[in-house]
Amino acid sequence: MSANFRLEKNNYLYMYHWINSDTPFKVSTKVKLNPAQWDKAKQMPTDINLKDSEGVKVVDTVAKYRSALTDALTECKVTHKDLKTIFYIKLSGQIIRGGASASVSVRFLEFFERMVLQFKEDSKSDRGAYRDTYHKLDKYFGRTRPTFNALDEQFFLDFQRHLIKLDLKPATIIRHLKNINNILGIAYTQHLHTNLVYREFKKNRIKLEKPINIALTMPEITAIYNLDLSKLPKLEDTRNYFVIGCLTALRFADWSRVSTDLIKDGVLTMRSLKTDETQIILVHKYVTAILNKYNGTLPEPLDNQKTNRYIRLICKEAKIDTVYEKKYTKGGKRHIDKLEKWQMCSTHTARRSACSNLVDQGINPYDVKKVSGHKNVKSLEDYVKRDDSQLIEALKKIDMFN
Repeated sequence: MSANFRLEKNNYLYMYHWINSDTPFKVSTKVKLNPAQWDKAKQMPTDINLKDSEGVKVVDTVAKYRSALTDALTECKVTHKDLKTIFYIKLSGQIIRGGASASVSVRFLEFFERMVLQFKEDSKSDRGAYRDTYHKLDKYFGRTRPTFNALDEQFFLDFQRHLIKLDLKPATIIRHLKNINNILGIAYTQHLHTNLVYREFKKNRIKLEKPINIALTMPEITAIYNLDLSKLPKLEDTRNYFVIGCLTALRFADWSRVSTDLIKDGVLTMRSLKTDETQIILVHKYVTAILNKYNGTLPEPLDNQKTNRYIRLICKEAKIDTVYEKKYTKGGKRHIDKLEKWQMCSTHTARRSACSNLVDQGINPYDVKKVSGHKNVKSLEDYVKRDDSQLIEALKKIDMFN
């Protein structure tokens, strides 16, 4: 049998086809069942009249997927094209409802919704953002169900203006437009359309505002390290992690991996989980003291969201309160807010602080990137931030002002 259906642990029914003994072709049918509702031996639902959440008979969906696979395998034997691409073309051309089959063209929102469900099943980290974009598109189009070719440049301009009227910030608007581009790109690779307007609109869409990225100075890091948080263990653990990040340039995902067995002759050497680049740095006395407190192994960290919230509380307590002006656009109007420095601190501030302080101390940027794990100096530039006070002190030291 070319197709084999399995009910996975997430209770979704998947279709398998083995290309060879080691490589399965696997797709989700988007049908969710209880184990008692699926007969593995017969490859059928236990009740032939069982319908899914959309009111479609499960036996019809199974037949649809099996037929699409058979047709795709037949075509691929001749054309040698990608099986997955051809399968989705065949699948989109046959929509079965109540046993009836009709040949129709898949439409944009239908495909977008399908991908949102796929992202959910795959536990894609930004699935919520795509779901949000879909809901905004669904409300924007109302009862209209546009084809892919209907998404011309005027649509992108009009939808961008629509998002501006919703009082959204540029970064949020750009995120929605990027999500649309990504979905259109996936559909294009599956030969569902030939509309390439979405690629050109990148040049005309709203511009992303330059963020205020701050870095902590060594006196500020010391003030954070010296805080007495013994009566607040969660804050204390977060403070210790944050200080380690400020003194090692490690990414948040790598903080908890710091341990004494990775230190030799006072040097910490680690491979980044994200890039697999090796990072190397001398171990600061604060890092040594923190590791000793935990007997060489750090406790389980909090998630990024909670850690960011705690970091701001810690920095506020340490009186990291330099005032900055933050300019931003919302609803098409320019705004200026005054923020204290602690309000802008996050997990990423730690890595940026380490890079900035190393450069300020005169370390060659090419050496700093070995510490931070950046692949090149250009990508490091965005991490090096200097306060105005640091600039003034540097200017005082040159001959021009003496």
